[in-house]
Amino acid sequence: MKDIQGEVFSDFEAPTTSDGSYIGRKKITDETEKHFNMKLEQEIAEINQRLKSSKTKVSLEATNGAIQLRATLPLKPGDIHKQGKNKKQYKISLGIPANFDGLKTAEEEAYELGKLIARQTFTWNDKYLGVRATKDKGITFREFYEIFEKKYFETRKRTMKSQGTFNKYKNKFKKYFVSDDVINEHNLKQIIAKVDSPAMRQEFIKLASIISTILKIEVSFKELSLKVVRKERNIPANEAIVSTFNTFAEFTENAKSLNKMTFDCCRRIKIIYALLAIYGLRPREIINQPDLGWLMSSENKHNTFKVHESNKTGYREIFPFVPEWIELFDLKNSENIGLLKAYTLDIKTINNLESKVSNIGHCFIRYRFGFKPYDLRHACAIRAHLQGVPIKAAADNLGHSVEMHTKVYQRWFGFENRIKAFTQAFAASNELEILQDEIGKLREEITQLKIENTRLRLITKASK
Repeated sequence: MKDIQGEVFSDFEAPTTSDGSYIGRKKITDETEKHFNMKLEQEIAEINQRLKSSKTKVSLEATNGAIQLRATLPLKPGDIHKQGKNKKQYKISLGIPANFDGLKTAEEEAYELGKLIARQTFTWNDKYLGVRATKDKGITFREFYEIFEKKYFETRKRTMKSQGTFNKYKNKFKKYFVSDDVINEHNLKQIIAKVDSPAMRQEFIKLASIISTILKIEVSFKELSLKVVRKERNIPANEAIVSTFNTFAEFTENAKSLNKMTFDCCRRIKIIYALLAIYGLRPREIINQPDLGWLMSSENKHNTFKVHESNKTGYREIFPFVPEWIELFDLKNSENIGLLKAYTLDIKTINNLESKVSNIGHCFIRYRFGFKPYDLRHACAIRAHLQGVPIKAAADNLGHSVEMHTKVYQRWFGFENRIKAFTQAFAASNELEILQDEIGKLREEITQLKIENTRLRLITKASK
């Protein structure tokens, strides 16, 4: 069997557009599937060439997710040839999946069939007719757990991001799905139906869909979806963000009297808080290979922050949403940046990375900030709207699609922000009206001055 990760996806770069929107997810899925199918077809072509070179009169082809054997064989029992011949070309399906493990099996079966053809000993038995002597009892959830990772990455490139995503699926599968029951439509739906939370149920449906795809189980879980009830969210205003920072900065100074580890931890959290508030970053983007050298560089004239390409939506360079906070929050304090740099460099595994990302949220709770790390990101989206930043520019800065920006982030545009938006709009409208009135008055004055100027010229001319 080929080394799937070493060969199939070695030259593949997954699109970095998945911001959680349907379009973003579909683009990644489609491109990954397209690349996989291309590699599969290339390998099938190589196998067919080997079969031809060895004078084996069988070839392979992939159809509808399965690999079939194609060969000219004696007529099936009950079959006839239109021209009266005793042989006909058939496609034989042996239930071999269209993946690289399946290719190895298919090639072996092709050579075996080729020998029967060459020796003229081929007969239409149950195997080639597609009749099974006993019905396959299927695979249990416990058995599937042991091969889940292998099957998952047969059709995906293994990266830090995809490994992290899989780990979440595997942990959920182990906690809620593992049993000695056979995996089938009924049992999958039973597991999903036990979940009352709409968001959690959607996660279960997603995992069940992945399992079904791997095992070629044709099933739809749409009817099990629950309507998501939107919860109110505390999106902090600018004043609250600054006030919380100042309070924590004061706490950090007092932490000097405790121990160095606590003091350093507080300084690191202070920098992380500032980055979240100023750039609207995802917590992971601060921990996963941040370009802190560029942030501190004298060449960084616009005080931008560069997100590493291995993050959720790939590389991007971000302009600060509130440039004046860079100084106010002491963002470019070299000692604090050094602490953050050391913290991010000390990451050896995906689990280590996930742990440090989660710890940011724990710190927000521990120090009673009153909101979550992502709320600072949402605040940037709202602020951009109030600042009149074009939606496309704001969406690019935040690293998500315009669809996500308008559909998801704008839902947190609460009543107070609506008041601000209307107030600003009315103020701008009133200012426009005032300016238009002033322009009208100035035009009248200009007209009067022109008349007076003409009158004076006539008087001057008459006096001569």
